[in-house]
Amino acid sequence: MFNKLRHYLTGWRRLTVDSKNAAGAFDLMYKNEIRFSGEQMMADGRVTVMIREREYKRFTILAEETEIEYAASELLGLPVTLGFIRRRPMLLIGLILAVFWLIYSENLVWDIKITGNTKTPTDEIINHLSDLGFEVGTNFKKVNFNKLHATYVAEQQDIAWLSIYMNGTVAEVQVKELYEDTRPKHEGGIYANVVATEDGVVESVNVFEGQAAVKAGDFVRAGQVLISGVVENKDGSVRYEYAAGEVICKIARKATVKVQSEREVKRYTGQEITKKSVKIFKKSINLFIKGGIEYPTCDKIDMMEQLCPFGLVRLPVWINTTVYKEYETVVETVPPSTAADDALRQLSALIKEKTADGELISKSVTTEFDNGVYRIDCLLHMLCDIGTTAEFYAENIESQK
Repeated sequence: MFNKLRHYLTGWRRLTVDSKNAAGAFDLMYKNEIRFSGEQMMADGRVTVMIREREYKRFTILAEETEIEYAASELLGLPVTLGFIRRRPMLLIGLILAVFWLIYSENLVWDIKITGNTKTPTDEIINHLSDLGFEVGTNFKKVNFNKLHATYVAEQQDIAWLSIYMNGTVAEVQVKELYEDTRPKHEGGIYANVVATEDGVVESVNVFEGQAAVKAGDFVRAGQVLISGVVENKDGSVRYEYAAGEVICKIARKATVKVQSEREVKRYTGQEITKKSVKIFKKSINLFIKGGIEYPTCDKIDMMEQLCPFGLVRLPVWINTTVYKEYETVVETVPPSTAADDALRQLSALIKEKTADGELISKSVTTEFDNGVYRIDCLLHMLCDIGTTAEFYAENIESQK
């Protein structure tokens, strides 16, 4: 090991002699005390050795006098590396700057990872931490984490507990969410009824607070009181409550889709402009000459990618790429079958949207194609809680008596 290190520091070559000259070469080195190491015998009879540059220069002079034939590799080792750097001074400057940057940034937050959140979006947590002064690029040695934890929880009602610990330069944020009763509370004389949002036939009534005003089988209209916040006592007097509950009704909703066989569509011209910028911690640097986009109509596509060399560690460096793709608007005529397929896809998405708050029981569909328009009318029969809260002031009711 020591010989290899000494060879690297002083510079060395791989010396090769054939079987005919091997005996003479070794005899020459032994007699003149030329040191070598790493002897290897090749399959074709050639012999190779490692020899330091200083010893190699002595060997070349002696080999010329004795007419020993040999071959030598290029010079290897530290002198070659230093010569390479000497011819490229910017490489050395970049290496020095990189070392200083690593030393400077070892106390800065390079990345933030959130775990434990299922209801609160990750971006929302990161953005609020940023508002409190903790983000990528923050010197975490100067952060009072106990105060940061307490302040965050005090300002965010959906988080019961938050903790941050530094794993090197990565901030590991653990959260525990608070699932609280979000029903409105009646305070300051404010009470409420539960009223219908649309027409329907009552299937069931489940009262949490207040008094049921309808029963199963009743037909109700939009705006009608379903659960009353005015509750009658046995002695004939009334009390006020903030009515809450669910009223499941059979309802019918319409879904209509129209698709024209002649329509305007985008057609990309193939012309595009790409602009890039680099963000290092909090500093953004444009990598393009500023100027406007000449395309009259174009799509703008933004892509942000964080550097993660070899997939090992994410660096606080982001590459932002913005692509402007030119397009023109043209009129396209599609056959009725294609229009029908497009209409069915749109109807499927519309049905999913309209039934998101209930249970679909059945549906009836009618279709027609007239004057270049393919139309689908769909009637959705479903079960749904149609109740909504309508607040009132008790004093207003008293004044009307």
